[in-house]
Amino acid sequence: MSDRIIEDFKRYRDFLVTIPLDKYREELKEIKWVEQDLPKEILPLASIFKYYWEERQFLDFEEWFDTFWKEINTNSPSKEVLNQFKKYYFDKDNNGWFKKGFRARMYRTWVSVLTQMDFCYLFQFLCAREGKILSLECNAALDARGVDAKVGNIGFQVAKISNRKEARSASKKKTLVTIPYAVFNIEEFEKKIKSPRVKDKKGYQNSLKAFQKYFIRLKNGFVVFGEAYLLPIIDNIEDITKVKETVDKISLELSGEEV
Repeated sequence: MSDRIIEDFKRYRDFLVTIPLDKYREELKEIKWVEQDLPKEILPLASIFKYYWEERQFLDFEEWFDTFWKEINTNSPSKEVLNQFKKYYFDKDNNGWFKKGFRARMYRTWVSVLTQMDFCYLFQFLCAREGKILSLECNAALDARGVDAKVGNIGFQVAKISNRKEARSASKKKTLVTIPYAVFNIEEFEKKIKSPRVKDKKGYQNSLKAFQKYFIRLKNGFVVFGEAYLLPIIDNIEDITKVKETVDKISLELSGEEV
């Protein structure tokens, strides 16, 4: 079992590095006309978790989206809801105009969920490598409730942060731990450190150092969690107070504070 977990983790990381993030970012950045709340019948979470977590089939985005679109349109209840949704919000499909917007919306959700899963895959990998027996839950039902992963009574919610100040925010829920996931503009941070106009150079230096300590930026730009982030969480998993203290310390470091 542990060998399979280790192999799945390596396969998952190999898959993440193949995603052409820059291509999709440029192609889809202006396509934001399907942003309404979606009916549950056409939500993608169940499909994403089925392929990338339950079955461990790491489809590229095009293959996954084509499969999901086909699933919606060959399931009578889902297809009916989809048509009602289009009719309510859009006068006409206009030769695939809706599908184009829906695809862009699905891509953003897809990448977001893959990020959450990286936390889960690394967690399982480290437990297997360290010989720790911990059961992690990760599924669409939990995700719909705002819980990206669950270990015992502790829930984890991966929260994307793009600047230093955001790292200081944390969940106030007793059993939910907010995991700051930094997508800092590293090049911008480096410019600020070198700029004579920026007074808080030390803060940016500390944030950059923390980013390099707790995350890995793959060659395609995808940011994944580092072992230094999850190991202390795993070591303290029996005590949620200690887990929160550990994450608070990481948050402070990412915000540029001296710890």
